[in-house]
Amino acid sequence: MLDAFFWGGGQEKKTNESKPPQSKFVESGGWADYNKFKEAFDLRFKRNNETWEKNEDFFYVVVNNPDPYEDYHILSFHKDSLDADIYKIFSIEGFGGMWAYSFDSCMGTFIKEKSEIVDELCMKKKSISKSLFEKIKSFLLDEKESVLTFYCFGDLNMTYYDGERNYYFDMSKPSCLDENIKKDPRIPEYIEFYNEMAAFIKQDFSACRWDNFGNREKMIRECGKFNWRWKQKYPDLVE
Repeated sequence: MLDAFFWGGGQEKKTNESKPPQSKFVESGGWADYNKFKEAFDLRFKRNNETWEKNEDFFYVVVNNPDPYEDYHILSFHKDSLDADIYKIFSIEGFGGMWAYSFDSCMGTFIKEKSEIVDELCMKKKSISKSLFEKIKSFLLDEKESVLTFYCFGDLNMTYYDGERNYYFDMSKPSCLDENIKKDPRIPEYIEFYNEMAAFIKQDFSACRWDNFGNREKMIRECGKFNWRWKQKYPDLVE
């Protein structure tokens, strides 16, 4: 049934074709693509210890946008500390196609060339309040059900690895939740948690942009050969 609900297969597709998307409580089994998060992180930051689902005793929280060209944010902190690192996964003017990997790899090289500036502009150290810390642990370690909406799920993703297993929690943004599920008595707690989590993680990163690290022209000149849009946009820099 879940496969039919999330991927639009079988009778479920026929039944819901004319109905608006439905929100559901589902088992918190990890609906996010953490490999995608790690690849995006590794492209932008020079770190070797971010192993996500196998980094023992670390909590990870992602507030993301389904559009791959939009920015999103990652929070990480150790279970014994209220000190957290918040990263902005800034957008890069990439595109799909056969040269996408080459373009991303090229950009990653020059982004990490300026790792000190990237860290200054795109990473913040913040202290989590004890109350928010307890809420994060409650949603994850008490294994509360995730709440997802078809075509609009995975906006808040959390994971924690205790050395033996992973815990997960996922939630669509409140604006995606349908009116029917909002009648559930659990939902107010979920929405309050989502809003508090998003407010904390979405710090001011207005200066965090790929073209603001001091080597913009070098990036365009060296990586533009893998991006046909840049050949049109920057003809004086891209051969």
